[in-house]
Amino acid sequence: MALSDRYGSWAYRWHWGPGEGERLGCVTDRIPTAAEAPAFVAESLLVWRRWLDSLAERFDRFLPLLDPAQAGPGDIVATWEAAAAHLLRTVVAPVVDNDGWQGWCRLVLQWLLTAADVPAEHAEALVNGVVDKRFDHWVPLTAADIDDIAERLTRDVLSRTRIVPAAPYDNWPDTWPQDWPAWRATNTAGCGLR
Repeated sequence: MALSDRYGSWAYRWHWGPGEGERLGCVTDRIPTAAEAPAFVAESLLVWRRWLDSLAERFDRFLPLLDPAQAGPGDIVATWEAAAAHLLRTVVAPVVDNDGWQGWCRLVLQWLLTAADVPAEHAEALVNGVVDKRFDHWVPLTAADIDDIAERLTRDVLSRTRIVPAAPYDNWPDTWPQDWPAWRATNTAGCGLR
């Protein structure tokens, strides 16, 4: 809080930045001496700021593409899925603690949704709905999990905002995994998919 007061709100959470665990170990494992503390904090703040700036650049690239006025229904679905999956991979890549990815994924996806003008209370509920309890602690996130989260978040965001119908008009033959149809499939009328 003291750093946030001094440098601005961007400095908040600096000690929990993704990837810092690899450099520091657990935060409580390495407490700098009084003489080391200023350099330690400055270096950590720079790592955190670079990570935030990297996310901001990614948001700047994706947000215009997520605007329904800029893309058709088919494009907006693909773009939302790509943006969510890309951000998840970016967030998870430096996280060395298999117990720490859930919080970072929730935070960054909520930032994305609120930046895309989804009200904060809806953003939190949507994100919590897709990063749910089925992901146990101490379990690494897989590529299949990332794709599933991105697809479910896209479905929920676009269905709630009514930007596009829940099942776009293209007939995807996708039946993965285990012969369950994808939410986008239009050849499954009457199956109760949304």
